Amino acid sequence: MILLYHGIVEGVYPRDRWCVGQALPISIFERHIDTLARYRRIVPLEEYLSIRKRNRHVRDMVVLTFDDGLATSFERVYPFLRDRSIPATFFISIGHLEHGPLLWFSYINALCFEGVYDRVEFESDSFPLLSLKQRMLARHSLVARAQASGNPCAFAEKLAATHPLPSSITAEYEGMTHEQLALFRNSERLEPGAHTLSHPFLDQLGRAEQAKEIEESKQLLAKLTGRRIRYFAYHNEDYNRDTLSLVREADFEAGLATWPRNLEGDDLYELERVGIYSPSLLKFWLKTRIVPLARGFIGSRSPDSSSVNR
Repeated sequence: MILLYHGIVEGVYPRDRWCVGQALPISIFERHIDTLARYRRIVPLEEYLSIRKRNRHVRDMVVLTFDDGLATSFERVYPFLRDRSIPATFFISIGHLEHGPLLWFSYINALCFEGVYDRVEFESDSFPLLSLKQRMLARHSLVARAQASGNPCAFAEKLAATHPLPSSITAEYEGMTHEQLALFRNSERLEPGAHTLSHPFLDQLGRAEQAKEIEESKQLLAKLTGRRIRYFAYHNEDYNRDTLSLVREADFEAGLATWPRNLEGDDLYELERVGIYSPSLLKFWLKTRIVPLARGFIGSRSPDSSSVNR
């Protein structure tokens, strides 16, 4: 089983600012892992795949993965992982690293959930942000519009031009620093993985545009970490057959999805991950102990999977 986490926040972070499952408090994450370690063996992705390829039993094994490459999340989980000697793979988007512009969906998260504005005015529409329900609806609508635009980065830039955010807010959503990436260089426990340049909807892009996102993210991440980049993570199920062939051509050893589309017979390039979006220990236990029941009864998606965990 491969688990997927996104943002990790401080325990004092207000509940309605956890981006509806996008982020979990560090205390909850630590509790999850402490519980998991009692009945599962947490192994590096390389070991898991090696045993799996040989058709060996992997049911008792778990791999930890984190998406996007948020500096604050890494800052919070790294000491815990280091002190417990727990391996993890971090799939890192390149475009927001070292104080770069926020990833488009990170900006929308911050805009809707951080309380800077009471309302978002965009084109002919108005989105109130006074209650958690209103923030969720606004976030869902804005992400849908970003997707429909065909260029979510440009969409977010246009929105940010009229709704700028202070640095005190954006700091929580920035990408990893060069100092953090340097920790991967000689680590036996930290594995860097590619997650595109700008976090687009890959299945909306032509083959050449996809190739740029995939190949350049691998090259730049290898340069920044001093490591060979062996694994690629898609964004949810936003990929197609071109994506799969390009990931193979870029010489990645495996591709990981959140909800595999099962486009081809080789599931090594459509490996399923179990997303952890709830602080509930019961849901965590169900997902990691009774996977078929968890998928059929409570589902593996977040409360708003179409818009939350991009």
